Amino acid sequence: MDSNSYSNSDIAALSMTRGVSQLLFNYLPGRTVDWEDGVAVVKLGNVRLSSVWEPSRAEVLLAEVNEQLKRWESRGGRIDRNFPDPLREAQRFTIGLPESVEARVFETAFLCSSCGTLFFPRGLPAASLFCPACHSRTVRQFGQVFVHGCGEIVAVSEYLPTTRKTKDGLLVPSKRRLRCPNCKEGGHLELSAMSERVKDMKVICKKCGHTVVDRFTATCPRCAKDIVKERAIGSVDRGDTDSTFVTRTAMRMTRYSANATYYPQSLTILRLDRPSVTGIPDDEQRTLWSLLPVGERPLRPVNPIDVIQELTKAAQAARQTGDSQRAAELMSRIAVAATAVVSPSLEEEKNDETEGIHLEIDVQSSIRESLAFRSTVTTIDAMSVIDSEDSATALLADEIANTRSQLGIKDLMLVEDLPVITATFGYTRRSFLPTFEELSAQDLPTEIRAFPSLDKYAAAQRLGRPELVGTVPILAREGDHEGIFLSLDPARVAAWLRTNGIAVPQNEKSPLSWILSHLEPIDRYYDDIWSCRVRRMVFGLVHTLSHAAMRAASWYSGLERTSLSEYLFLPLLGTVIYDSSGSFQLGGFETLVRDQLSAFLDALANEALYCVYDSTCIDGRGACHGCIQSPEISCRTFNHGLSRTFLIGGHAPWADVSNFEQIVGFWQLDGVEY
Repeated sequence: MDSNSYSNSDIAALSMTRGVSQLLFNYLPGRTVDWEDGVAVVKLGNVRLSSVWEPSRAEVLLAEVNEQLKRWESRGGRIDRNFPDPLREAQRFTIGLPESVEARVFETAFLCSSCGTLFFPRGLPAASLFCPACHSRTVRQFGQVFVHGCGEIVAVSEYLPTTRKTKDGLLVPSKRRLRCPNCKEGGHLELSAMSERVKDMKVICKKCGHTVVDRFTATCPRCAKDIVKERAIGSVDRGDTDSTFVTRTAMRMTRYSANATYYPQSLTILRLDRPSVTGIPDDEQRTLWSLLPVGERPLRPVNPIDVIQELTKAAQAARQTGDSQRAAELMSRIAVAATAVVSPSLEEEKNDETEGIHLEIDVQSSIRESLAFRSTVTTIDAMSVIDSEDSATALLADEIANTRSQLGIKDLMLVEDLPVITATFGYTRRSFLPTFEELSAQDLPTEIRAFPSLDKYAAAQRLGRPELVGTVPILAREGDHEGIFLSLDPARVAAWLRTNGIAVPQNEKSPLSWILSHLEPIDRYYDDIWSCRVRRMVFGLVHTLSHAAMRAASWYSGLERTSLSEYLFLPLLGTVIYDSSGSFQLGGFETLVRDQLSAFLDALANEALYCVYDSTCIDGRGACHGCIQSPEISCRTFNHGLSRTFLIGGHAPWADVSNFEQIVGFWQLDGVEY
């Protein structure tokens, strides 16, 4: 991370090293963070990219960003006026891998931790200052800032944004100088209480005793100017009362490093266009293919020779670009494809069982993702891994198989190369939801802001692409990730649904087809999941298993929980838990499967479902931050639809706590015939 830290001094630029994952999720433009060793608080600015995606490659990602922005607006949020339309103005975006980000000192008031003196030097790091009152070097930047839902951030400095009344009685933006009105320049400001609580923070003049600030407040200067413009053009949609002005512009005070100061807006999608591993579908794939429209099924028999040719082309392209790891991976796929046999055309097959089945659009899309996963991603059955000579759990194979059966797990596989695209396209402040509350006002819009556009240095000099100057960056990384895949037995899931009052036919030949055809329509982020009778059960079961598996995997893979993510494949009734910390594979999941699989499964069934807030949690929704909820960057659906009761039974999560509706857990089905 580069820095022109001390913008008003002659101190040379410094730098501190941060990885790509940190630049993607944490050290992002607009964020306020500590400089190395706490020497200063800095605000991150212009980003620099190491590589740029071509327009054809960016289309899929921009379409996904567009969908996320549309959802945000439909739920009451706003989009920054400087955010181009991802579809109509695609040329105004530059998508690439972040290399560094500029940082400058965040100019704030300075506070002496020894005597509480508050003062306002400019352009100097705190470590180089002495307190003007006690002359100690215990001086630090004042850590509180003001944030607003529009994305504005204001430091506590000599001048604070506020309002004043005009002769006409209207409020307009103004500034208030932070100084004693009696002593003027000769005053000595002091923070009366060294507390992090805003209500305790009072500024007094030590010289005359006058209370300069009884409570810190600020008005959003950006929104105040917008309201004045609305008046000028006669726009009075929200009224023009003092209370409306105040609620729309009131800023919240918080610490510069708190969550409320910055929420990244990220997304994760699966790459679907890679060459097939073998091209030969198994029974599960054939069932999923048969559920799609006839035009999307293979038009001719699949020939391994065709697959080998496609893989060979891809391997040659990887060698030409110097990607030796990718080339070696494709060569291993060629070896697998060479042992395959020819498969008949799926289009020519008649499947009476799937005739007339209707699938929701999102289910069809998920089927395509599932087929891409099953046909293009390299997976190894877990039992094959533990049968290897160097496995530490080979003697526990029978115990592992028994636990796996008890948990209803159909497939348990090591995933070697899950192709995931991760991108961060903007940020919000004050709230990560589309609306927030302030004072007496509700449903105030939260605004997604775009990152600062690429400057001349980043685009023209670093990338050699002067035409990219002024475009809006989207930070993205595409990589092949290691993980573990778990899926549930469709017959057992059908039996579980019957036990909970959903009428899956007892003699259903294809329970998976029945389940997929009865999933109700839902928005892409599952906001209304509890109102969907079948989907809340199926999705809730798979999603809860996924979060429990993430929790257990963090104990045995050597990875932090924030470095784990999930990708749900509902048509497979399964999930991939993968290492999202970087594109370089650390081997944590291979070690988990080879040496810790028995312990992982035991933890999945027991410790992963423990919650420190029981019984309040289990008698309510059955999911909270003390148990299976995950950080926002780990869950594509923002922890929706989760409940431990899907696995272990208990209070129905969609019912009010006063309602005693219960569900039978999936792991309570011992003895049930299916």
